[in-house]
Amino acid sequence: AKGNGQITFPTKFSMVDDLLPLNHRGRTIFRMSLNPQEIINTVEFGTSPLIKRIQAINKMYEAGYQVGILIAPVILLDNWKKLYLELLDQLYDNLSEKVREQISFEVIFMTYSYIHRAINDQAFPDALKLYNQELMTVRGRGKYGYRAEYRAEAEVFLREEIARRFHTNEIVYVV
Repeated sequence: AKGNGQITFPTKFSMVDDLLPLNHRGRTIFRMSLNPQEIINTVEFGTSPLIKRIQAINKMYEAGYQVGILIAPVILLDNWKKLYLELLDQLYDNLSEKVREQISFEVIFMTYSYIHRAINDQAFPDALKLYNQELMTVRGRGKYGYRAEYRAEAEVFLREEIARRFHTNEIVYVV
C-alpha cells in the first residue's frame, strides 16, 4: 500500500536539531552508533562525542522518532571490558527514563580488510592500529574478523551487561 514505508538511518553525529520539527509521521527510525569515548577519540575521527550522541537520542525520541542504539563497531582493545562497561553505564545514566524503557540494541563486531588497513595506515598514520593478529583471523578474501573464542566471550559479556541495565529491552542482533 502506498505510504506504508519506513526509513532507518544510523549516524555517529549529534546534529539533529533540524530534524526535530519534521513531519516524519512516526515512520523514521533513528539509530545512533555508539562506542566508548576512547574509541571515538582514536578511531572515529571527526564524529560527535559520546555524551552528545546520547543527548541526540533523547531529543529524537521526544520529537516522536523511533530510536535505537547500534554499538558498533565493537573493537576488542586490551581494556575492552572496562571501556564497554563505562559506555553502558553512561548510556543508562544519560538516557531519559522513557528512552531507557523502550530502546533496542544492535551490536556489530568490527570486521577489517587488507584494503581498510592500507588506507587507514596511509591516511591516519597516528591512528590506533585496528588489526590485531592475535585476536583476528581471516574471514574471506582479504577480510579479517575476531577469532570465534574472543568474539563469543565478548558477545556473552555484552548481552549480559546490556540485560543487567536494560532488562526489558530487545537486542535485535549481534553480528
